Amino acid sequence: MAKQEMRKKKNPFGLWLGGALIVFGLFAVVNGIVSLTDNKSRLIAPDGTITIETVETPEEKRRGLSGRNSISDGDGMLFTFDTQATSNCFWMKDMQFAIDMVWLDDQKNVVTVTENVAPDTFPESFCPESPASYGLEVGAGRASELGIEPGETLRF
Repeated sequence: MAKQEMRKKKNPFGLWLGGALIVFGLFAVVNGIVSLTDNKSRLIAPDGTITIETVETPEEKRRGLSGRNSISDGDGMLFTFDTQATSNCFWMKDMQFAIDMVWLDDQKNVVTVTENVAPDTFPESFCPESPASYGLEVGAGRASELGIEPGETLRF
């Protein structure tokens, strides 16, 4: 009879630990799914790392950073162009803050850096000096801080 009574007794610590593990597991799964679907990844530059939002559709490319109030020092926007060309240009339409513009070839080598481009430069367009497959926009001054200059290779 003593064995039956022991089996009926619940271990509150075991229940608490099991519940905590289930909550932690659910959090990890949800966080993993969000990170897979949020269009963000890491870009590694010579002097630092930033989180990049990748834009690929024509609408995303057209909008870019327009309409946003700012971009944090730890963030950037990466444009993936359909073809490697010198016609992959940026403009400052509806921009509210200055940015650095960086263009990379298909090997992710920096081909052009244009720094501190102000919103009032619109409708002027800024284009790479050599054919580019990618474009990167970061806050003004960040390209230099990250060691991004022509000839450097970035990883993402």
